[in-house]
Amino acid sequence: MRRTRVAAAVVTAFALVTGTAACGGGGSGADSDTIELWLMGDKAKAMDTVSTAFTAETGIKVKVQSIPWKNARDKMSTAIASGDGPDVVQVGHSFLAEFADAGALLDLSDKVAGTPELAAANFFPASAETMQVGGKVVSVPWIADTRVLFYRTDVLQEAGYPQAPATWDELKGTATKLAARGDGNYGIGLNTDDQFLPIILTWQAGGEVAQGDRATFDTAPFRRAVEFERSFFTAGLTPKKAQPDADMVQGFKTGKIPMFVSGPYMATLLGNQAPELAGKWAVAPMPKDRTGTSLMAGSNLAIFSESEKADESVQLMAYLSRKQTQEQWFQATNDLPARQDSLEALGSGGDANLAVYYRQMSDAKIVPQIKAWGAVAPEMVRLMQQVCVGDNQPESAITGFAAKAGELTGAG
Repeated sequence: MRRTRVAAAVVTAFALVTGTAACGGGGSGADSDTIELWLMGDKAKAMDTVSTAFTAETGIKVKVQSIPWKNARDKMSTAIASGDGPDVVQVGHSFLAEFADAGALLDLSDKVAGTPELAAANFFPASAETMQVGGKVVSVPWIADTRVLFYRTDVLQEAGYPQAPATWDELKGTATKLAARGDGNYGIGLNTDDQFLPIILTWQAGGEVAQGDRATFDTAPFRRAVEFERSFFTAGLTPKKAQPDADMVQGFKTGKIPMFVSGPYMATLLGNQAPELAGKWAVAPMPKDRTGTSLMAGSNLAIFSESEKADESVQLMAYLSRKQTQEQWFQATNDLPARQDSLEALGSGGDANLAVYYRQMSDAKIVPQIKAWGAVAPEMVRLMQQVCVGDNQPESAITGFAAKAGELTGAG
């Protein structure tokens, strides 16, 4: 497959980011009737099964390459610099603005307009917002994710709570009573390295964290959000040591950490690593302050700007976006569909947790599509570590963080 070099400005930008010099085109050697798909994670085998049906229907073969999530940004950056990339690529929401700004993603505006399976109305509203960057459609939602409250139903029942907490006050009260069990038990597991929780809490407090391309953290709702999360640490309701997923699962198994906030992937981990807990845990929508808004995360499908098989790639994206295909992909991988009707249908099958995910995704927002957000995120983590487990006072730390975030996003 012949590739051409991308614009010199794009090459320069990503060479600076990655330290990778442009190495020229080259091509993958794929057959003329084959399109290349870069899939993040380790689900190539599942895609081989799904794409077999696509090939039988269209005659178009699909060559799948798995890319570890931790290498996704560097891999894509190298492809942009060299002009030698896939035809279709899975892109996490947090990378869309950066890659689109670099000219790496094909403008799909006209192609989506003529393809019903790719219509924005098919997807959750927050997911549909990710389709456009700079007024152009550059990707299509595929996998959806959100944050909900995981809780041990048996532990809360024993403590006198037959239902999950539904408000901030109830969450604090429930965590306080659960922590009062003593003997190393906590009320909830929160992580200061979770860059998204302060944003979710800000939305729930009635605020926003960006205006246009400018980060806006020097606000009363953000200060309320930080103070609320911090209060769990200062009261000893959550461990001060960061809890990796494995530790969170272990704490959930023992009941020492009977609640935590996370995404649906943790349900898969619990099923694999703590099958004995079946029937003893559930998920609930995020407890409310002014709202119960949560995060809409996930990943989209895009076409690499240097692809010479755009029409065939659109056919694959349309096939993967069909209601039946999205449900089939969930059955194979546990990845939640971005299509509303697919998740609604799955939730109506008796799995109460899927119904909660559907309800929460209907009240969710995306992280601002700001290309400098990747630089803001570690500053957010640093802030939460300073005020939750360090000695910094929130007022001055938040002021400094807000100024830094404004500087990084061009408002300094």
